[in-house]
Amino acid sequence: MTCPKCKVTIEADSVFCRHCGTRVGPGAKTASPQDGVWSTSAPRPGTGPATAPAASSPAPASASAAAPESLAPHAPPGSETYRDPAHEKEVWRGRPAWKASASIWALWLAGAIALTVLVYKYVDQGSRLRDFAWGVIAAAAVVIVVRHAMVVFSRQYRLTTQRLFIHRGILSRTTDQTELVRVEDVRLKQGLVDRILNTGNVEVIGSDRTDENVVLESIDVPAEVAENIRRTVRAVRTKGTLFIENV
Repeated sequence: MTCPKCKVTIEADSVFCRHCGTRVGPGAKTASPQDGVWSTSAPRPGTGPATAPAASSPAPASASAAAPESLAPHAPPGSETYRDPAHEKEVWRGRPAWKASASIWALWLAGAIALTVLVYKYVDQGSRLRDFAWGVIAAAAVVIVVRHAMVVFSRQYRLTTQRLFIHRGILSRTTDQTELVRVEDVRLKQGLVDRILNTGNVEVIGSDRTDENVVLESIDVPAEVAENIRRTVRAVRTKGTLFIENV
């Protein structure tokens, strides 16, 4: 068999000329590949019969669309996914105030003045009784300072989101703690001098009548501390949580 274009002998069953690419089999009258046009009745070289495009499968629904929207991990209190913070946090820390001893110092000053007047009026100059009077005044001042220093440094009060702590002692220490969920009321006590100096005692009354009430003695700005305790107690009761210490 001879190619009608390049006149080269090719196999008898050839469809295209292996030299010039001219179609020599069925449909040889159609345009050649060099023309860039192919008959609709003849398939293009290297391709099979035309097939219908496969129907595209529907795209799977996205996981985000199928999955319900989850609530935030820290949703507002009252929602079903609300989780209270696991850690107990400190709200306030304090000690007895130094200025709370002002009333004692006022009494000491009044006594020192009275004793000085009596000594100068009734005791002779150079008498040993005068030296004794000065010693009494100085010793009283030292006792007041030491006593109040021991009160200040031997007590520490600490309020957390769950409990109220009272630490007592300098070398050895005793710690009392009260669950805020058991607190019923908070009472403020101030004398005349306390009101002037803005000091006082805060009494925490518990629901268990067999236990003694907790008293925070001689603290500074007691009204703010009392309100802070009330606010924390309300927060604990609202959440309905009770701290259980691991043993």
